Amino acid sequence: MSYNPIAESTARFLASLDAGSRERAEQEMLRDSVRAEGVEMSLADEINLGKAMMCIAGADGLSREELTGLKYLLIISGVPPLVQDHILSFDASTTRVDDVAALFPHASRKACYVLSGTTTVAALDGLSAEERDFAVELGANLGLPPTLVVLLLAEAKATALAMQEGNQRMVAELVRMREALYDFAFEAPVEGALKV
Repeated sequence: MSYNPIAESTARFLASLDAGSRERAEQEMLRDSVRAEGVEMSLADEINLGKAMMCIAGADGLSREELTGLKYLLIISGVPPLVQDHILSFDASTTRVDDVAALFPHASRKACYVLSGTTTVAALDGLSAEERDFAVELGANLGLPPTLVVLLLAEAKATALAMQEGNQRMVAELVRMREALYDFAFEAPVEGALKV
């Protein structure tokens, strides 16, 4: 396996934590996290996802809006401050799309979750051509069908707009739509499961 700057820095960070600190971080994340149903994220996954968000959002330079959004998402994901600081200090300038794609299972709900989350942060100041290209390539490298990638990017842009406007009701509805897209892509539909 080739060198992956994201995975390597995460492994070094986790190895630097004593057992008690790591256990507390994992417990805080499990207790406080708000995430899509059916998507299990380990502490390493959350760290890698935060760095992936920096990779896409940083494709055209990390803006104040993107940084604020990233911090907010780390908080609602239950990521403890010590771990947040590690993520925010990561230098994403040398990472490539395949570095991000190698971190997560392909053609899965988790792959959808990664693409949605990373693109939402990047779209908080408008999705630039560089960010969109990175996201489309990431979706392909994660084994997601092109049509699903387009839908997830549209949902992420809409979610970012709703977040900018502080419209929590709309954000909640878009999160429901996001989960319905995951269900449609990877599970047989359950009759009556989606309450409109």
